[in-house]
Amino acid sequence: MATEIRARFGQYVYKRRRMLNLTQDEVTAAGGPSDAAQTRAENGTGPDPSIETLRKLDVALRWVPGSAARTLEGGTPTPLEGEDSAKPAAARPQLALGPTHIPLDLETIVEILGPHSKINRLAEANPGVAGLSEAAEDLNRVISKITGSYVTRLLEVNGGPTGPRQPLVEFAFGELLDTPPDFADPVEYEEARYRRFLSGRHHDLDDQTCARFHQRWLTAVANTTPDTDASTEISA
Repeated sequence: MATEIRARFGQYVYKRRRMLNLTQDEVTAAGGPSDAAQTRAENGTGPDPSIETLRKLDVALRWVPGSAARTLEGGTPTPLEGEDSAKPAAARPQLALGPTHIPLDLETIVEILGPHSKINRLAEANPGVAGLSEAAEDLNRVISKITGSYVTRLLEVNGGPTGPRQPLVEFAFGELLDTPPDFADPVEYEEARYRRFLSGRHHDLDDQTCARFHQRWLTAVANTTPDTDASTEISA
């Protein structure tokens, strides 16, 4: 009887592997047991498969956990695809979108600026290519948001409106600070004005706006933890 059960178990393993169109090496690569353990399982030879071998068969053959052990005892395996289709639609988890912000390190920002510059040069050199100039302008707006967020955070943690001017920042990002903002997007307009405030360029801001920006800066500084490397990472 034990031999019949082992032979039956081996048939389930073999037929599932063939149905998935997998070689034994591919089963092993997918998290399954070794070729030798698979051969013993499929042929019904040697000692009973270990608990670890059964678990690995579940993983590689895409069975619901516990299926291989249940089949070895005379039951039947449950394919993962069968388990999914058996669930009522209302019980399936909804796709969770997010997060809305992700960390973006300085190295990645610099890496983005390389192809950004190339695309702008291509647009300037090939004005006749349909859509290229428009695509470059759209990309410029996105890059402006990313670099703007970085400069904002850099200014916040380096003294804000009362801190010393940073020559490196002035040299690298002066174009984001020198010109009074002219953004149609109200959010970007607000961010550009806040950056100018942080850099000491607040002569064109009224007292109420300056007070609001000053409070925002104080809140940002208060929420900066000691282990946050704000000079090399932003949220985008």
